[in-house]
Amino acid sequence: MNNSNLEKILSKDQIRKEIGISVSERLVDFDSNLHWHNFIELELILSGSGEQILNGQKMALTSGCLSVLRLTDFHQVVPTEDLHLLNLMVDDSFLSEELLGKITAGDTLFFNLEENEADNLEKLFRLCMAENQAFSPDIRYLKHLVICIFLKILKMTPKTSGKPPADERPIQAALLYIHMHFRENPKLSEVAKIAHYNASHFSNTFHKELGTTYCDYLNTLKISYAKELLISTSLKIADICYECGFTSHSNFLRLFKEKLGLSPMQFRKRAVVKSNHQVV
Repeated sequence: MNNSNLEKILSKDQIRKEIGISVSERLVDFDSNLHWHNFIELELILSGSGEQILNGQKMALTSGCLSVLRLTDFHQVVPTEDLHLLNLMVDDSFLSEELLGKITAGDTLFFNLEENEADNLEKLFRLCMAENQAFSPDIRYLKHLVICIFLKILKMTPKTSGKPPADERPIQAALLYIHMHFRENPKLSEVAKIAHYNASHFSNTFHKELGTTYCDYLNTLKISYAKELLISTSLKIADICYECGFTSHSNFLRLFKEKLGLSPMQFRKRAVVKSNHQVV
């Protein structure tokens, strides 16, 4: 487990507010603490080496690695050789609901790119950076460049079967909002407005399409995030409770036990034992 505390990197101050994105070239020569953002961040490694811990998984960082860090991802970077990288930070309001939904859904997004793929992405990053740093950037041009980058990423992402994509369902906007803001305890009435439904109709439609109530869905997201933090960090149980959006420690313990049959402490101990056995 990582001994660093989970740091909230919530500030969008580095993003040009009038545009919604920021692009820079960086040299990373120090360890970062475990943290998460309230914006989407892309990091393309140009040279150097190191390790990234992304949602509890250790990943080697070398030239051509691309990380897509979403609002519910938490990561830490430990360079062994100075990491030269391109960094793109995007406010979620900069992307369409459809594109944001596809990027937000699914597993961790981390890629080891072929040389030509990395070169093509680097060109797009640098075009974005040049325009972003202009005195009066062309926002429409920037937006198209960013969309090209994300479409390339989606093209590399494994397709999943089963339910139709969220963007094909009527309450896509609401689902996307919930997944990005579940830690803030959005009220049903608040989310219903995003779907352009009244609260009663939204509640009924939500239950019909997803097979669960709004409240239970929200709590499931919180518990899933708590599981990741229990496995991947050494945060105290009480801290994890509030990091996940619960306002009551006792309510968190009760719901965790109901859903998993274990207390958070028991779950963490079992995860540590399982991890040790796998190492052996």
